[in-house]
Amino acid sequence: MIEVKKVNKSFTLFNQNNAKITVFKNLNFEVNPGEIVALKGPSGIGKSSILKMIYGSYIIDKGAIIINNKNIATLSAQEILKLRKTSIGYVSQFLKVIPRISALDVIMEPLLNSGDNKNNAYKKSIKLLKDLNIEKNLWHLSPLTFSGGEQQRINIARGFIKDLPYLLLDEPTASLDSRNRDIIINLIKAKSNRGVSIIGIFHDEYSRKKLNVREIDLNIETKH
Repeated sequence: MIEVKKVNKSFTLFNQNNAKITVFKNLNFEVNPGEIVALKGPSGIGKSSILKMIYGSYIIDKGAIIINNKNIATLSAQEILKLRKTSIGYVSQFLKVIPRISALDVIMEPLLNSGDNKNNAYKKSIKLLKDLNIEKNLWHLSPLTFSGGEQQRINIARGFIKDLPYLLLDEPTASLDSRNRDIIINLIKAKSNRGVSIIGIFHDEYSRKKLNVREIDLNIETKH
């Protein structure tokens, strides 16, 4: 289970006379195993910031985020990296990779970094590439040369390659046509059916309905 308890978060704008912007105050919610939760609210309300706080990229001002009985807010950088490697998958909006590294190597990397053998990592990566309709002639090219939709599918493959108990998704179906959107939806459902706790940002109503998400309306949950 993921538990967000009485979390406060603000940002200081150093280029604007240190103005302080409150993003969340007393934010509370939890996500059960196998549940898909969708963060709902207008652009700029802080949906991506919530994912980054859970992932440990953003420090929270007050409160607790509990994963595996550990409070993210109290962990060292090394402990957060370990937790990511063993427990939390994250698919961001944009693919960030080193130039000239092939799509296949990009997908394999999380498994190899966790000590998996190269043969197993290769087989899992090839299966995902096929499932996600990435043409074979692209597998050994850098994904930085791909279209936006192809890059997003590589990003998803990299985030889905490991079997982790928690998954954070930042607009995973954006930039995709209807066929590939349905493929991603089915992959997310499969993760949920295996007991993975999922928190996502899904701007299209079609995806939210197909995934049967529980919505958390940040207009209600947050108090400014």
